[in-house]
Formats: sequence, structure tokens, C-alpha cells
Amino acid sequence: MHAIFSALTSYILNPLVWIICLLGLALWFKKPRLKKTSQISALVIALIFSNSLLLDWFARQYQPAPVQLSADTQFSCVIVAGGFASPDRDGKANFNAAADRFIQALRLYKTNHVTHILITGGNGKKESKSFREADYVKQELVIMGVPDSAILVEDHSTNTAENAHNAKLLLDSAQLRPPYLLESSAHHLPRAKLLFEKAGVLVQPYPCNYIAGRGIATAADLVPSIQTLLTWPIFLKEVAAFCWYSL
Repeated sequence: MHAIFSALTSYILNPLVWIICLLGLALWFKKPRLKKTSQISALVIALIFSNSLLLDWFARQYQPAPVQLSADTQFSCVIVAGGFASPDRDGKANFNAAADRFIQALRLYKTNHVTHILITGGNGKKESKSFREADYVKQELVIMGVPDSAILVEDHSTNTAENAHNAKLLLDSAQLRPPYLLESSAHHLPRAKLLFEKAGVLVQPYPCNYIAGRGIATAADLVPSIQTLLTWPIFLKEVAAFCWYSL
């Protein structure tokens, strides 16, 4: 069910797909009125969803604000949601655009805000069955000086719901005291927090990897941006998934 939902939302909740479909209808329709309506609708959608100011406003409303921890605040564990490392075509692991999750987890440990790091993420990449994200991340943390005893690995989950369920089993087994920090990309945290709490894991959100909502508004934001158009599906999919799992 999760795979079907993810595949559908990737196409349905994509403004670029809407624009292409409307332009296709404009070519197909014979009546001038319908042609014009489709063309205008495509233009309106393009202008709305390529507006950086609108995206930043929406992102600020939806995602949590950055968290500043006081020097004496310490948690037993930070749960780091997977999705920030993936295999290349040769099967070698690499950090991707969400690598700030790794950086912030390491920073939390090095500044003594957490005593343990739990990496939860197996393999969501069907093209590379042997890749295990959490195992790769553990190796990198050890290289950066984090002791093996401070790292918990959950390497079987392939989505956030499984992350939550499997992480709870591991945390209960390790007898680490809640609440835990839940670290993930800011746009992903509302859904992640919902699913972890549904699984019985008491968490405090710790957002990172902001892809929108943290910039300073400039005149350039009034110019339509293709990057903004391509960023909207990420937020629309997250909102849809949040609503779906809230039912």
C-alpha cells in the first residue's frame, strides 16, 4: 500500500504534470474556448507554483522551526531517519542532498546533547538489493570518532512507518530512556513525528536540511523559478501523506 501511495502521489501531486496535461488538452481540444481555458489554467498554475515567496511562506507554516538546545540539555538518543545515503550505479554508497541529517547527528553527539545515535534505514532502492543505508552510515560515524557502542543500527525498514516500528523495538531492547530526539529533513518531520508517536515512541523533533522556508526574501523571488516548481511536489506529497496517516 505504501509503495502504491508513493507512486501515485509522485505523479498526481506534481504541478509540472498538471501543466503538461493542460497543455496537452489545449492541443487536443477543437473548441477555441476549451483551448483557451486549458492554456490559461496552465499559465496560472505555472505562475503560482513557480513563485518562491509562496513556497517559502508555505514551508514556514508547515515545517517546524530550527531547535536550539541549551548547553546542559541531553537526550539518551537521537533517531536519525534514513534517506540521506544511497548507492550509485556501481553499488558504492554515497551521501546525497539530505546529508545534513548525518552532519547534525554527528554534531549532536560531539556536543554531548545525545549519548547514542540510532540510524534507521534499510534499503528503499530496488535497483540495489545489497545496499543497507544504516550499515554504511554507521561505518562513516565510526570513522568520524563515534564509538561503536554509541551507535544503534536498524537496517531493515524501507519507509517511515517501518522506521518507527523497528526503532521502537530497538530502543526498548537497549533500554534507553525517552523522550528521544527525532532528526530528519524539516519537510519530512511532521509526518515522521506522527508515525513515531503512533508507534509509541515519544520524540522531540529536531529539523535539519531545510530546502525552503529559511531564506531571506529578495526581489529575485518575484521571478518565476523552475527550481521552485520542482520543489513543490516534495511538500505536496508530504502533506498528503500526513493527512493519510492522520486518518
